[in-house]
Amino acid sequence: MSTEIEIKAALDAHGKAIESAMSKYDAQVADLGKADELVKGELRALSEKFESTITEIAQKMDLAKKESAPMLSAGAEFVKSEQFKQLMAGQTQRARIEVKNTVTSGSTTTFPQQQPSIIRGSFAPLTIRELFRSIPVTSNMVNSLREASWTNDAAEVSQGAAKPESDVTFEQYNVPITTVAHWIKVSNQLLADAPAIMAYIDTRLRDGLAQRVDAQLLNGNGTSPNLSGLTDSGNFTAYTPSTSDLLVDAINRAKYALWATGNMPDTVIVNPANWGAMERTRETYTGGKGEYLYGMPGMDAGTNPFGLRVVLSNNMALGKFLVGAIDASCVLYTRQGATVEMGYINADFTNNLVTIRAEERLGLGVDRPAGLLYGNFTV
Repeated sequence: MSTEIEIKAALDAHGKAIESAMSKYDAQVADLGKADELVKGELRALSEKFESTITEIAQKMDLAKKESAPMLSAGAEFVKSEQFKQLMAGQTQRARIEVKNTVTSGSTTTFPQQQPSIIRGSFAPLTIRELFRSIPVTSNMVNSLREASWTNDAAEVSQGAAKPESDVTFEQYNVPITTVAHWIKVSNQLLADAPAIMAYIDTRLRDGLAQRVDAQLLNGNGTSPNLSGLTDSGNFTAYTPSTSDLLVDAINRAKYALWATGNMPDTVIVNPANWGAMERTRETYTGGKGEYLYGMPGMDAGTNPFGLRVVLSNNMALGKFLVGAIDASCVLYTRQGATVEMGYINADFTNNLVTIRAEERLGLGVDRPAGLLYGNFTV
C-alpha cells in the first residue's frame, strides 16, 4: 500500500470517529441541554489523537518525499550547489563541495560490514575438573578423618584359642576452601555501544577461572592460597619406572600395581605430546621400521589402553603420568560456583569505568593417596 493511500485511510477513519462522537454530543445537548462527561471525554481523546495523527502523517509525507527523490550523482549535486551558482555568476573563482553519504550506480565506494559476533580467541580444552565427583559445602574448611594404617591379622582360630587382634589408625584430614579470582576494567562507553562485549567478557572471565582451576587441580602445591592438587606431595604414591619402559608399558605396570593394593584404576593423565609420541611408536628391525604399535594411522585405536580412559592435559609435565582410581580416591568440594560481578572501584565512577570480577571457591580432597600412582616413564 502506497503512503498516499495509507494517509487517506487514516484520515477517513478518524473523520468517521469524530462524526459519530459529534452526533452523540448534539443529541445529548438537544435532549438534556448538556452532554455527559463520557461523551466529552471521547471528544477530547479524538482531538488529541487528531494531533498525533497529523504529526504521523507529516512524518510519512516527509519520508515519502525522501524515498521518491531521485538519487543524485556527485556531479549533479555539484551543479545544484550554491558554490557552483556563485562560480557561474562570477562571484568566486573556485567552487568546492563535500559530497556526504551519496551512493550512485557508478560509485566505487565500499562500506565496511560489521560481523555480528566477536571473533573468539583460543579456548583451551578443560579435562581435569570433569574427572571428579562434586559435593557442595557451606564452610571454608572440610574436616574429616581418614585411615592412616590398617593391619589385618584375621586368621583361623582353634576352639578355645585366643583370637588375633587387628589394628587400624586414623589421622586428621582437612581440605581448605580456596578462592580463585581475577578481574578486568571496561569503559562504560564500550559496554553501552557494544552489548555483545559484556557477554564475551563474561565468557572469557569464566573460562580464565576454569583454566586456572584445571591447572591447580593437577599441580597445585597446597601452599596457601594454592589448592592441593593431585601431584602435590602426600596426595599420591610414587611410581617407580622400570628400565626402558615406554608410556604404554608404564601404564600397564601402574595399573596392576594399583590392583595389588586393592585399588581399581580408571584413569590415566598424560601430556598430549607424550601420548602423540606413543601413537607414533613403530616396531624396529635391522634396516628400517615396521608397523605402528598402537594402531595404523588410518584406524581409530581409541584412548583406552588396557581398559583405562586417557585424559590429555597440557598441565601434566612432559615425561610424567598419573594412573589412579580417581572416582574412589578424590572428591571436589564446591563452596561457590563461578560468579561474575561488576561495580565501581576507587575512581571508576569518575573515570567512566566498570570493574568486572570473576571468582570461584573450591577445594580438592584426595581421600586415598594409595589410589594414585604418579611418576616418570622413559620418553
